[in-house]
Amino acid sequence: MTEFGRTPFFTASEFEAMGYRMVIWPVSSLRVANKAQEKLYATLARNGSTQAMVPEMQTRAELYEKIGLADYEALDASIVATIVPEPV
Repeated sequence: MTEFGRTPFFTASEFEAMGYRMVIWPVSSLRVANKAQEKLYATLARNGSTQAMVPEMQTRAELYEKIGLADYEALDASIVATIVPEPV
């Protein structure tokens, strides 16, 4: 499914009702990200700073929560330990 092709807009449920088992939106997130980047760089060019865009940015805490970083750190801690070799 693409927003700028010939296919009319259908929801995932509508595609399912037509017999499709899978629908992909291959570049939708990229288009949204590109638009956000365009806005960021226009703001930077206009203001000389990104400060006005901070409310639209994902914080580090939000990113870590989204990807479950604490779970990966706990896993690392459970399987990795530094061993200092004994002198011979």
